[in-house]
Amino acid sequence: MVVLLLVPELLAFLRKRLGTWMVTIAPATAALVLSLAGLWLAPIAGETDLVLMKFAKQVVQLGVMLAFVVVPIYFMSRGRSLTEMAGPLVLGAVFQGCYGAAQGLHFYVPSATMAALEKAFTSNPSILAGSEQLYLGNVLRDMPRLRGTACEPLYLGNYLLLAVPLVWLTSWRRWLQNAVGIALIVVLVLTWSRGAWLAGAAAGALFLLVAACSRIPFPWRRLRQIALAVALAGVVITAAGTLTGRPEIWLPWQRLQQTFSTVDWSNLTRLYSMQAAWRGFLLSPVVGLGWGQFGFHFPMLVDPMGLQSMFSWPVVNNFPLAILCETGLLGFGAFLHMGFRMNRNVWLKIRDTEAGGAAHLLVLAAAVSGVWLQLLTFSQYNLPHIWLAVGLLTGLLASPDTSAPNPSRPGRNNA
Repeated sequence: MVVLLLVPELLAFLRKRLGTWMVTIAPATAALVLSLAGLWLAPIAGETDLVLMKFAKQVVQLGVMLAFVVVPIYFMSRGRSLTEMAGPLVLGAVFQGCYGAAQGLHFYVPSATMAALEKAFTSNPSILAGSEQLYLGNVLRDMPRLRGTACEPLYLGNYLLLAVPLVWLTSWRRWLQNAVGIALIVVLVLTWSRGAWLAGAAAGALFLLVAACSRIPFPWRRLRQIALAVALAGVVITAAGTLTGRPEIWLPWQRLQQTFSTVDWSNLTRLYSMQAAWRGFLLSPVVGLGWGQFGFHFPMLVDPMGLQSMFSWPVVNNFPLAILCETGLLGFGAFLHMGFRMNRNVWLKIRDTEAGGAAHLLVLAAAVSGVWLQLLTFSQYNLPHIWLAVGLLTGLLASPDTSAPNPSRPGRNNA
């Protein structure tokens, strides 16, 4: 709705900046259009009208998602700071966390009110495919997975990878930042999303690496204290679980170990779909199968056992691989080009910006990298926060001041 209200101003804004962005937009647009040729290079017999409609719908959907990139850039170009932009995103995550907590309670103590809300937010329960419960050891455990209003817990986990770091970039008081940040981390754990956990860990490692290589005065002593406190807490919790004979204490570790299982169906689902996507790429390596066409080819490309791995419309479960499969080397090259330019610009900005602004940029860049690293394990790209993250980072890179609020706008410093 916000995007629709801003359409006239956004169009004027885009016209002014289109020339600057063409170096990245033009290759990606050309690859998307040329992928249409994949519908004839790798045709689906008797499905011409259907595949053309699917292509058109997916192009429109991508266009809508790209609008979420433009909106934060627009507001930040008009003086909004990252601090001001972070607040609404974090509040959205707080709402999702509260709703997720209500879901967890509803799992153990069902209520008619929550059941009605769930019907409103999840109009098609079949899409959940069992993800409402923890799947471990090839069985569904009697333990809920928090997902908020999203259809999958991993989507909520992905949103939290963006929101959690932004908590400490808000103008809220320090105690409130810490309380909200810890609460959202707990919700992230209770999504039981291995992809989100691992992407968050990788993003944290990248954050530390860049902080160590840059001139940012990072509080290493405080980090060591936090790491020691976390380690001690882990020892105490593990000891308590062992002494009391509570096996639940090992569930997070077992969940991570599940990542390397060769018999776990949640893993095999991804492996079979990625295998089929690679075979699809080989059918039309230059321009791909056509944007949004993987699902039509899946039954012919996947191994027979893989036919059991998809409950509805097949997906690649790896967004970069989906780009390679559906837009070929041209689209994948454009994707890598955009990623390279973004990462290069982040590093140059961190290197050339004063310490406070560079720290804000590094925190946001780490959050965005976490969001996109998790896209190696799923390919559902029509989630607005994924593109808002890109818009925030692009807007911050274009901003002369990466941290301070606009002096003409009232604000409150952290206490």
